[in-house]
Amino acid sequence: MFCNKCGSEVDNGAKFCNKCGANVDGETTGKASIVFRREGGIAAALIPTKVFVDNNLVGSLGVGEEMTVMSTIGKHRIDFNIMGGNGGGEVEISSEHPNVKVFFKVCMGMITAKPKIVSIQNLD
Repeated sequence: MFCNKCGSEVDNGAKFCNKCGANVDGETTGKASIVFRREGGIAAALIPTKVFVDNNLVGSLGVGEEMTVMSTIGKHRIDFNIMGGNGGGEVEISSEHPNVKVFFKVCMGMITAKPKIVSIQNLD
């Protein structure tokens, strides 16, 4: 299967394109979206961070990069992974605020780097 937005090959059963984050499962998503932005930092600056929405890999981001993922109204589990370091949280998308922006960065822990959400902003 291939992404209708960017043309990249997508695994069968995937909900999102791993390259551009577009919804590929055919479900109606309305006009809701989550914009992810990786903020700068020294910890693991050259290594991309994998971004997951509801346990589905939607892409990866380097420092200063951002991507938009189409979504649905409701609560969504957001997870980040970089070199075995995990972090994340929940994001709620409402009909009043269907577009949100999640800012995250990678912090150095005792043993490994750990991504964390810095802030969440409504874009509407």
